Amino acid sequence: MSRIKAAEPSYMELLSVKEGHAPKLSLGAEGKITYQLALSIDKKQIFIALVDSGSQGYFSREWINADAILKILEGLGQRAEAFPSKVLQPVFVGRSSNNAPFLAAALLAEKLLGRDGKHESKLRVTDDGATWRKGVLTLKGKSIRVRLDGKPIVSTTQVTSPPSEPSNEQRQIEEADHAADSPE
Repeated sequence: MSRIKAAEPSYMELLSVKEGHAPKLSLGAEGKITYQLALSIDKKQIFIALVDSGSQGYFSREWINADAILKILEGLGQRAEAFPSKVLQPVFVGRSSNNAPFLAAALLAEKLLGRDGKHESKLRVTDDGATWRKGVLTLKGKSIRVRLDGKPIVSTTQVTSPPSEPSNEQRQIEEADHAADSPE
């Protein structure tokens, strides 16, 4: 029986410019969301990734192009209606139900969104995305190499363990297979 080799992951070089923390949307929720902003090497695109849920919440760690988010927010801002965080779900490949609310929490911290005054669970666009974009593009950062799917990069130079137990590399591969939608 032959095994099908998994597709090679896609990598990207980015400039990490900010790591931020945001309270979760639900007022009773514990922990804070940690997110990261990065720029393309040519400093023309902004990416955001959720890094930590501050609790046991599952989420996807993929890098999302901020242009996709800003396009959604632009349409919502024109309608001037309050909306739920789930409108952000289409920017994710991963399907965790926490993705959209965790991203919304990060966007609240970035002041792109605000809470609706009438409904606790609804949001409103509060800032011009172009102004935010312009500000983020001026930030300085350090170069990082990331997998676009958000899984950790596994080193191929690790020492192997005896065959009776999984090697560090095998453990990391197993962890990486579950990392995109894993609890913290």
